[in-house]
Amino acid sequence: MNIREIERQLGIPRANIRYYEEEGLLHPARGSNNYRTYSEKDVETLRKIRLLRRLDMPIETIRAVQAGEVPLAEAVARQERLLENEAAKLDVAREVCRSMLADQVTYAALEPARYDEACPALYGRQTEPETPKKPPVEGAEWANRPWQRFWARSLDLALASGAVAVTLSLAFHVSALTMNSRALQLLVLLLEWALVFAAEPLLLSVWGTTPGKWLLGLELRDSEGRKLSRREALERLWGVLWKGYGCEIPFYGLYRFYKSYQACSSGEGMPYDRERDFQYYSLVPGRWYGRAAVSVALAALISLGSTWCGYQVLLPPNRGAITKAELAENISALAKRLDYALWVDEDGYELAQQTMSWREEGGPWVEQVYGEPISDEPVYTVETDENGYVTAVIRTEEGGFNGEERSFTWLNTRKIELAVMAFAGTSGSGWQLSRSPLLRELTRYDVWEDGAAVNAGGFALTAALEQEGYDAGAGVLVSREGAESGWYRFTVRLEKAA
Repeated sequence: MNIREIERQLGIPRANIRYYEEEGLLHPARGSNNYRTYSEKDVETLRKIRLLRRLDMPIETIRAVQAGEVPLAEAVARQERLLENEAAKLDVAREVCRSMLADQVTYAALEPARYDEACPALYGRQTEPETPKKPPVEGAEWANRPWQRFWARSLDLALASGAVAVTLSLAFHVSALTMNSRALQLLVLLLEWALVFAAEPLLLSVWGTTPGKWLLGLELRDSEGRKLSRREALERLWGVLWKGYGCEIPFYGLYRFYKSYQACSSGEGMPYDRERDFQYYSLVPGRWYGRAAVSVALAALISLGSTWCGYQVLLPPNRGAITKAELAENISALAKRLDYALWVDEDGYELAQQTMSWREEGGPWVEQVYGEPISDEPVYTVETDENGYVTAVIRTEEGGFNGEERSFTWLNTRKIELAVMAFAGTSGSGWQLSRSPLLRELTRYDVWEDGAAVNAGGFALTAALEQEGYDAGAGVLVSREGAESGWYRFTVRLEKAA
């Protein structure tokens, strides 16, 4: 049967038939000449569509009924309520028209307040309360518990945060423990939300829920009971970010949390759901507390896992017994991760990281060549055993003054910390290294002058400060008042314990 015969038999215009095909309600076969051929099944489908359209049922609803997403009885009941509302409004409008004709009112003399009071229903205010809508699933209720929704969202964000943290830690050696830049912290936050924006619309369009919502027994549908499209879910998520989280802006975000709590607990609903008439309901009314506890526990585990990965970033690339070249690689790699400009060779000399020429005021020009030592004194002295494996790393810093003008000198412990992490970090975990007494001892400035020694994790560290003409305190050497000259030598030795 061709389309002309369909038009004649059913009285449906050709344009309407084409429209139903475009909307996916009708799927005629095509013959060898590429012309559409309509079967008896297609004719019956068109009869059903015609009937439902005569009831003013939307195309979207018919499509959902065809797909089995919405039962026909539910769709018809909903349409009946809509038609009843429209009929009531038409009756009110008819009465207003009759009143205005009876009053023979002119536009200039029209008093809207009189008709407003007589016909409030014309403006959407019913004289009798409406029966509240019910969730589309038997036994469910509207999700108006703010804490249930909060823990669901928190788990989703924790999953995104954990995925970003683990990826940055393992693939790029970046973690919250090494982030010294506000810009880097902001970038991580943007990556977390970018992952949410990529995953949540897809999950809502396919399953109608997300991992956090699923665990808390929450689902999301549109006003027709269907899953949201990816575009609808994306638009809703923008509302969540702005009106729910205040775009993570300090203080404003707390204000938005408070407003969201009020809107949700009062039953008013969140604006990004209410504006689009999204149906957010709970499948486990009154039984979500245990699920919330599981959500909190999972979020805590994800946080611990992310933190563990972050501590692993503190470990050097070469582990176990290492050579001088591998120690230099460890120090340089850790310096880069911790945003500290230091590059050394296997003999402990600092190397230039760029080619440049410079000079001090009144002094000769000095040229630095990329990859070549920039000082005659090594940053570290390295000792090895007969097999060429490192047994000890020594850092010596010395200097002095000659003159009456007072001078201040900061003892540089950063290079010592790098050596400790690069050498002592060859065994144990990142967590153990971050809390190692070897690193903690470096902050005890008060013991250096008398000498300090500590053993931990198979390594021994000794530190000693020798000086003359200085007053020492809190890691700062200040030339003693009245002293004409002075000197200091600060030595730290880290070796494998016997």
